[in-house]
Amino acid sequence: MSAIQIKRIRTIYHVLVSAAIVVAGICLMVACVGIYQTGDHPFSREVVAAAFARIAVPVYLCLGLVIAGFVLYWLLPVEERRLKPDLTAPILRRLQAQADLSQAEPAVVAAVQREQKSRKLHQVISVVLAAVGGAVFLWYALQGNSFHQSEINSSMIRAMLVLLPCMGVPFAYGVFAAYHGQLSMKREINLLKPIPKTEVAAPKGRFDGVFIARCAVLVLGIVLLVWGALENGAADVLTKAINICTECIGLG
Repeated sequence: MSAIQIKRIRTIYHVLVSAAIVVAGICLMVACVGIYQTGDHPFSREVVAAAFARIAVPVYLCLGLVIAGFVLYWLLPVEERRLKPDLTAPILRRLQAQADLSQAEPAVVAAVQREQKSRKLHQVISVVLAAVGGAVFLWYALQGNSFHQSEINSSMIRAMLVLLPCMGVPFAYGVFAAYHGQLSMKREINLLKPIPKTEVAAPKGRFDGVFIARCAVLVLGIVLLVWGALENGAADVLTKAINICTECIGLG
């Protein structure tokens, strides 16, 4: 069998297993919502077993396709090509350091500045959205009436409904910003290539903004962990986890 035929079979398999995973995931979510709406204490062993029995076919089909994938890759091996590293950012930094914009046309200089401003704007918006989303969910989580020991299931569902938009919107915009940034850097590289180059010395090590931001996030994470431990947060999380797990799988 030729490499093209093997690649085609693998492509068909990937489509099938992706569709099966999506269908199985939807069935699981629908079953969980249905279980939750059956009563005050719905997550008993019998109710969960009956609900999951109705979606056994798509779940087992998905599992069978996953297992078949290992067999397929063993029977039809292909030589995997090594992915080339993305050199867009290093090339752009080198061109930015070497390009002499004083010898470029004003229209080219304006286009380069427009691309740089566009990337910075999207980065700032991504950071702001992530900060606002995190602050909103943190404010909700720290409210004393957000979680109740007698209503663990409904409390967690309300928390997830708050968390999804708070984290989903920044994540989606971050993906868009990353995709836009790649295209923008490639356009800027094409603009900088024809510009005469000047020899510059290799830059010395320095603390850039990304490094400072990573250190700040690390320090903030450590502070929040210590604060949570001192406020007996680990015991609260453990209690909620025990209640959720025991109700879900029907122990006790």
